[in-house]
Amino acid sequence: MRNQSHYTETFTEPQVLFSMILEKVTDLYKKYVPSFVQNRRNVSLQKQSDTVIIACVLWTLMQDYKNQTAAYRAIRSHLFNENFPERSRFCRICQNLSFVIKLIRFHFIQELIVGTDLVIVDSMPCPLCKPIRNRRATLLSEIADIGYNATKKEHYYGVKLSFFVTESGFPVNYVVSAASVHDIHMVKTLAQTSPFPQIIGDKGYLSKDLKNELAEDGITLTTPMRKNMVGADKVDNCLLGKRRKAIETVFSNLESLGIQAFNSRSYQAFEFRLESLLLVYALMLEKAKQRFGNTLRYSLGRF
Repeated sequence: MRNQSHYTETFTEPQVLFSMILEKVTDLYKKYVPSFVQNRRNVSLQKQSDTVIIACVLWTLMQDYKNQTAAYRAIRSHLFNENFPERSRFCRICQNLSFVIKLIRFHFIQELIVGTDLVIVDSMPCPLCKPIRNRRATLLSEIADIGYNATKKEHYYGVKLSFFVTESGFPVNYVVSAASVHDIHMVKTLAQTSPFPQIIGDKGYLSKDLKNELAEDGITLTTPMRKNMVGADKVDNCLLGKRRKAIETVFSNLESLGIQAFNSRSYQAFEFRLESLLLVYALMLEKAKQRFGNTLRYSLGRF
């Protein structure tokens, strides 16, 4: 049983893994990034190109370096002993490349979901400190506040991430909001930027007004119904629950990559790390699907 392909662990040398990531990133960079960004002023004076910097970041995430200091040390130890930006400069370059990574991720996923007309909506908490520090925390105070995590039954200081995810497991769109904002308000924002005709949600999105607003734009929101609601016997809550399992699996995978362990001190750094995590996940899931078909186990797609 253990000799099956999905039980086989592969350990790739750091340099070989980095070369594979760099090749993929270079193709996506040339394909999706505008020429005025690729050929911007003084770009030739950089110690390393944009593609190398992005590949380094993705490599550290695949290697499970969640600490910035450890990640930079690993890059200098395993990949570039010299001719590489010093740490503070490297961090600034990374933050400036957040828009480039967003472009690559967006267009890459759009190609993978051609013909998709249904998405699943859900949100996940992203705490920025321990609960005991909720009242004293000031990190990202321009967007973060105190909200309630119903799963763990505790209050937390941080933000809330709301996602549109396809049944194939790719996060199509997301919104970052304060932790206290209700999920219903985020659906409208997501639907405006990613107008899919069908949306599946849980009971947290049960709202007659929301359904009517989305229906005016030709969007159907399907949620489980309470037992005492009119027409509850016509909705198969069990089937909806099975279809929603995909987003729960995606959230579990993203959590293992560190999406709930942010130490960013600015919103720009927060956005860069979030976009990098989503791009890494999309690349690994796409490779896993190439190898094993319709799977949500992104870890099977390790480079």
